[in-house]
Amino acid sequence: MKACSLCEEQAKKSRNSKPHENLIPVDDRRIFGGKKPQRFEEQDYQCTTCKTKFTHSTNANDIPWTMWRG
Repeated sequence: MKACSLCEEQAKKSRNSKPHENLIPVDDRRIFGGKKPQRFEEQDYQCTTCKTKFTHSTNANDIPWTMWRG
């Protein structure tokens, strides 16, 4: 299935942006590292409209919104 327009835009957003209204968390948030600023978090989301999956990362070395196509 093709990603909806909201998901296509989400993939371009920055690390601090919020998920669009159709993205819901699917797993527990994962916390990596110790003290700030090294600590970062990841959260998986799935779109209720097109079923596209994302991983959102606050790590400065990662892509903020990774779209998983399958």
